[in-house]
Amino acid sequence: MSQGLDLASEPLAPLVASGETVTTRGEVHGLVNGLMADFAEHGATRALVQSDDPRQLMCAIEACSRAGVDLFIAHTTVSSEHVDAICAEHGIQAVLGQETDWREVEALSATGRVMMMTSGTTGRPKVAAHTLDTLLARARSALGQGVHSDGRWLLTYQPTGFAGVQVMLTAALTRGLVVVPDQRNPAGFYEAARRHGVNQISGTPTFWRSFLMVAQPSEMSLRQITLGGEAADQVTLDRLHAAFPQARVTHTYASTEAGVVYAVHDGREGFPASWLERTERNVQLRVRDGFLQIKTANAMRGYLAEPSQPLLEDGWLATADRVELEGDRVRVIGRDDATINVGGSKVYPLAIEAFLLKQPGVAEARVYGVPNPISGALVAAEVVLAPGVDAASTRKSIIEACRTALPSYQQPRKFTIVDAIEVKASGKKG
Repeated sequence: MSQGLDLASEPLAPLVASGETVTTRGEVHGLVNGLMADFAEHGATRALVQSDDPRQLMCAIEACSRAGVDLFIAHTTVSSEHVDAICAEHGIQAVLGQETDWREVEALSATGRVMMMTSGTTGRPKVAAHTLDTLLARARSALGQGVHSDGRWLLTYQPTGFAGVQVMLTAALTRGLVVVPDQRNPAGFYEAARRHGVNQISGTPTFWRSFLMVAQPSEMSLRQITLGGEAADQVTLDRLHAAFPQARVTHTYASTEAGVVYAVHDGREGFPASWLERTERNVQLRVRDGFLQIKTANAMRGYLAEPSQPLLEDGWLATADRVELEGDRVRVIGRDDATINVGGSKVYPLAIEAFLLKQPGVAEARVYGVPNPISGALVAAEVVLAPGVDAASTRKSIIEACRTALPSYQQPRKFTIVDAIEVKASGKKG
């Protein structure tokens, strides 16, 4: 059984700040004790939590860890029908939220696992099996090095996603504070960060580009900036270094399936090619047929009830991320399932977005495919311009740059200037 989050220590220390309400470690610990008593009364072995409230999520994680109850973490976007099906199939007796919904199902043995959903916006999500120890591995490593102590973390990620859970567990384990914005938009994130003196923010590159459009860096004291969830591009890394020169800027590779794989601190996109040769690390990396593969003890134990598994027979985890070697660097160029097929040629949106972000006056960009009866698909792009930029002349210069520098099949044939780009609950582009 995992030693958990130890919420009983420093009971008066703040743990979650939401609006004007601050909840202490001791208050969440009291909720944990109450939930454990409910588990014992009902003989529970498996529970599911569906909530975006960090207090409820950390309570569920800690209570299940201490009681030896398996925990399923479901996005709030997962439909009630899919929740019912998951409960019936996996013997889940308690659905946790604002109240506990007890289910009449046949009890199954607990296995000491934490199950996380990989999706949930459409269709039934896949369920990846972890343990609390594997989820906490990165935070414990940082704690051992004296990193992140007493941090004030802004929760930018979907709370029930892997990255959101990592932020909450790291804050709890390191005696930190989780700051929840009133509104999950750039202005709301900035207001929450200022109000509570946030000094550590982890978010997607998409989040950071929108945040930089509203934030006044001189009014913040960030000491740690982390980018994850999407491949970090050089333009965004450079903008963050310029805006917050006092902060350490880190970009990570992590996923629900693999856990936290690596962290890069040198200010360059991608990771050192020399890492492909290292075998003494807890995490090993290799490239097969252009795709990144990972070997780590922190990877999931497999999908539940899925015939197709990304775990290979030799213990490596196959990802859908295509990478390329460029000099001394390995760069992620995009997921294979996100490519745009233009007349038989593959276009990776990330590469075109990175090109657009380099153009003067471009604050954000989104590249996607549109159907075409001749080529199958064409490349389309939306861009957000920086404040004060002349739209007409900037549009003309961007289109000219694309025609000059990009092959014909990679050039956006539909080009739109927009005020903002849609962002999903995960913090990634829609």
